[in-house]
This record gives sequence, C-alpha cells and structure tokens, in this order.
Amino acid sequence: MFKNFFFQILLIFFITPNLFAQTQYFISSSEGNDKNDGLSDLSPWASLDRLNSEKLYPGDIVKFKRGDVFYGQLRIDESGLPEAYIQFTSYAEGDLPIIDGSVGRLGSALAAILIQDQDCIEINNLQIQNFRKDSRPNTSDLDAYGIWVKNTGKRNLKGFKFHNLLIEKIYPIKPRKSFNKTSVSGIRFETFPAKFKHKAVNTSDIYLHNNIIRHTARFGISLRHKPSAIKGITDTPLDYDNNVRIINNRCEDLGGSCVLMNGVWKGLLEKNLFIRSGALVEPELSVNRGSGAWFFRSRHIVAQHNIAYGSRGHNDSAGIHVDFANQDVLVQYNFTYDNEGYGTEILGKNKNIIWRYNISVGDGTRKINIKRPEGGKSNFPGKTIFVSDFAEPKRELSEDIYIYNNTYVINANSDPLIELNANRLNVWNNLFIVDDGSRLGRKVNLGWTKGEGINIKGNIFVGNISPNFIGLDQQSKIRNFSYEGYGDKPLNFAFPKKNIASDFLIKHPNFEMAEKGIFSHIKENPEFDYFNNVISNDFIFSGVGYAK
Repeated sequence: MFKNFFFQILLIFFITPNLFAQTQYFISSSEGNDKNDGLSDLSPWASLDRLNSEKLYPGDIVKFKRGDVFYGQLRIDESGLPEAYIQFTSYAEGDLPIIDGSVGRLGSALAAILIQDQDCIEINNLQIQNFRKDSRPNTSDLDAYGIWVKNTGKRNLKGFKFHNLLIEKIYPIKPRKSFNKTSVSGIRFETFPAKFKHKAVNTSDIYLHNNIIRHTARFGISLRHKPSAIKGITDTPLDYDNNVRIINNRCEDLGGSCVLMNGVWKGLLEKNLFIRSGALVEPELSVNRGSGAWFFRSRHIVAQHNIAYGSRGHNDSAGIHVDFANQDVLVQYNFTYDNEGYGTEILGKNKNIIWRYNISVGDGTRKINIKRPEGGKSNFPGKTIFVSDFAEPKRELSEDIYIYNNTYVINANSDPLIELNANRLNVWNNLFIVDDGSRLGRKVNLGWTKGEGINIKGNIFVGNISPNFIGLDQQSKIRNFSYEGYGDKPLNFAFPKKNIASDFLIKHPNFEMAEKGIFSHIKENPEFDYFNNVISNDFIFSGVGYAK
C-alpha cells in the first residue's frame, strides 16, 4: 500500500508541470498549411481536420485567424483543469473567424462545435454557424447546433466559459413534426439521466455571457438535464445541472425561445436582451413560437434585469414564463414589451414562484380564431396574468405563487384576459393601467380545487377594467390619473408617489438561496424598487416604484 502511494506522489510530481505547460496553436484557412507546426502565426495550420487530430492539454490556447472561414466540425476531445482551461479564440485583426459546420467534407455536421464528456473549456471571439440545409448531408438527423456540449454519463463535467461569440444561421435539414422534440440551438447543454444510482452525474459551473445569438430554428441557449427515475437521485442536485449563469447576452429573431433552463439547480438569468422570439426567419424550418426565456423542471432560479420584446407564436410567447414542475423561482426587475402571449405566465405543479417588480407593457394581445402569420389559428387568447394548472402527465395546481408590486400596462386596442388558478395564489400591490380604447378582464377565469385559494389585496386599477376583476381585491383602489401612450422605455412608467400610494404592507416570501453562491448579490427582501428608490415601510406603494 505504501509503495502504491509513493508511486502516485512521484507520478503527480513528474506529470503536473506538463499539465500546466501552455502551448499556443494558430490556424488560418487563408495562409496556413497542415504540414506546418502550427506554433506561430507565421506557420499556422489550415484546417479543422488538422486541429482535431492534435492532442491538447490543460492551458493550451487555440487561435483562429480573423477574417478566415473554417468549414466542418471542431471536435473538442480533451479537458482542461480548473486552474488551466483549454481555450479557443482568435488572433490578428478584422472580422471574427467563422466556424461553419454546414459544408463539411463528409457532409453536414450536426454541431459546428462538439464537446462530448469533456470540461474546463473556454470559447470566445469566434463566429459560429450551421445552416445544414445549405450542405449535402449524409445524415437524416433533423436537429442542428452551433455548440453542443454532451454529458453521456461517464463523469461529472465542470467548467464552461463561452463568451463574446456571434452564433447565427443554425437551421436543420428539414423541420421535425413535433414542436417539443425540436432542440435546435445556438448553444446546447445536454446531460443524460442516470441509469444506476452510483453513476448519477451532472454538468456544472456554466458561464455564458456577452454573446450574440440570432437566426436559429428554435433556441438561442438551451440546457436540458433529463430526469432520472432512480430513488435517491430524483429531486437531488445530481438530477440537475448546477450553477448556470447566463448574463448579458443578446438573442434576436429566433424561431423559438432565447433561453430554456430545463433541469437546472441554481440558475441565474441576468441583464439579457430577448428580441422577437418566435420570429418568421426561415419559417419552413423553424417552430415559429417562443417566449423570451422559460424554465422547466428547475430549482432555485433567478431572472432579473432582462428585457424581452416582440415574442410571437400561437401559444406561450410571453417575455418570460415559468413552465411546470419548478420550485423556488424569483422573477424580478424585468421589462417586457409587446409580447403577444402573456404578461405573466406561470403553469402548473410549481412551488414558491415569486414574480415582483416587473414592468409589462402591451403584452397579451394575441387573438383567437384569426389567421396567423405562421399559418393556422390560435386557440390561446392573450392574457395579462395567466396562472394555469397545466402540467403533464396530468394537471396539477401550483402552490405558493406570489405576484406583487408589478406594473401592467394594457396598450390601445387591446383586450387581454385574466386567469388565476393555483393554491395560495397571492396578487398584491400591483398597478394595472388600461390605455384608452382598451379593456382588461373582459373574461376572468378563476380555478380552484382544494386548499386556501386566491388572496388579492392592495392593487391599484386605472382605466377600463372589469368590475369582476376589481371585485376580487379585498383592498382595491381605483385611480384616475392621466396617462397616454408611454412607449417602450421603463422610466416612462415611474409615476408620482401620490398616484401609487397603498396601505397594504407585504411580508416578502422566502427565497432560500438569497445571498448564497451565484446569488450572493440577490436579497430575499428587496432593498430597491425598479427605479432604484430605497424600499421602506414609511411609504407603501403599488406597482414597481415611483418617480424620484
């Protein structure tokens, strides 16, 4: 035993220096030659095939020449270390180098960059595209990815930094018939479920920031950890991907949603811009439906300071929505504008969903039984608040839903509905403003099967709002301050204190991960309103805040 231990120490002593030795490799499709050594910008390699054949070590840096295009698939077959990531980036001046997976020598690659069972990887300052329809594929697979990270279950994977990337034109050969089975993504993380308890793994420490993603058939960024049915694994951190940060990205004109977190344990969605989800770019290849961002079967999620504009589709298509089977989700300080589905969307089988200090303007405009741009008709009318018991395999009420201190503005010529269906659903101190020529709550659906039902207090109502909705509020206030079309700037919705004063003091719900880990800057009890005014019991208000 002592001899084995001594041998391991010697092995570490001799190998460790090599692990951290940094080698830089240079690749140029315009100036390179695969017979070069690739060790300087004067002797670069030329192709992805040559790079794929090279063994990389922790700390190595691979640099692609700006202005060049590299066709085929980049396969990352080695891992870095937490102290020494393997990095892929650019060199020289000019446009970002392009990795194009759609016209490889052997046909279309499913992903332009494939990372399977490897970790501690950093990718930055590249352009990635994969319009598979433009190639002559030798495969019938109907998906497409820019970057695809696969964890097939061999071990835990930890450490991914993708930033300052331009990812675009990610389309399949032809569309799938099933919306839910379409996983086309600019960036996709996929972790397979555990087949045995001792082999349960996850993917963690994912940091995606400052990327631009546009023109995909469905997602910009998608994470999916498939659930396990093994007792002792289900509903533990091993059944989820952990510590996911998606910050300051811009997604625009995607066929579906900008971000999906499916099976994430501790996820932060912050300061992102979601523009025109569900767009009709390449409509024959795209799903043409999607909210800016949504969460499914996830725990401990914060979405804050995001902007979502122009979501479209015959279903969903909110700025942000909480799908079913989530727990402990905090949605705050977001601005959503002109999303035709819903202002607030929360589906069934959720627990402890907190929706506060968000501004919704002109959301929920979708009409039913009229021809849609993407074809067919919608059976799902737009709603300002949509809390549903929809879940699978059967409907199930959500519990402990807190919708408070939000501002909802209903734009001209709009007629959104209201649906409230959950157990211990609390709607407190919100500000509802209906512009001239519009109305809110023509139809108010209330659902309840068991438990304590709905608690509505302290809301302020301005404009043409259904008495049936107002009558649900135990401490309602009807105001009549003047307002006109406010446009799409959040500061336009900061009103004088006198217009939004309330007398219902809220006890903030519990968010147990506040001030911990990736949420170290998140306060359980908010300290500031949307406009950065200090929140104090000396002045109680409805809506997101007040003008200074």
